[in-house]
Amino acid sequence: MLILENGLVLMQTEHDCIRHLISDPEAQLIATINANAIVKRDALIEEWRPRLYADASVTELPADADDLAALILARSDYQTRAQRDAAVSEPINTHNRDSYNAVTRSGSTVTLFASGLTVADLAANCTLAYIQSLEEFAIGALMGQVNRGKKKMIAKYHPIIMDDASVTTMPATEDGLITMILARADYVRGG
Repeated sequence: MLILENGLVLMQTEHDCIRHLISDPEAQLIATINANAIVKRDALIEEWRPRLYADASVTELPADADDLAALILARSDYQTRAQRDAAVSEPINTHNRDSYNAVTRSGSTVTLFASGLTVADLAANCTLAYIQSLEEFAIGALMGQVNRGKKKMIAKYHPIIMDDASVTTMPATEDGLITMILARADYVRGG
């Protein structure tokens, strides 16, 4: 399954914030999606095991977790989270995308996943058993790391800047402060 088909544009400062913590944000997001898919696959199996045992038409089950998940996903009575929510008129949650789109990203930017992000079908489908949108999940995971990096960077360097006698003024915006931090000779990525 291809998600984020046009990539995900970050302002340079957002990219710098995530790189404060993670050297390769794209690889980290892929790892997060794949780890989450395994958790969701295992939850799907646990949820469906009693139903499968109770179904007289099921005479044997695969011993491999991926094969068992594929069997569940192929059943006619299986529904994704979005399908279950639609049946009870629950709207699709777009909070992460809405928050992302609320920020105007112009000037210096970085595009992650310029050609999109391919998620294995089984991983995508296991995840979609419990979340409405894989893109919504990916955006939330990535922007969460951006915010975490920003908070850690500011928490570490704000006191250093305040104690620096050579600094007479500070920027009045987070982006300005981050730019100032990154320009410091004592800036060290990570921690």
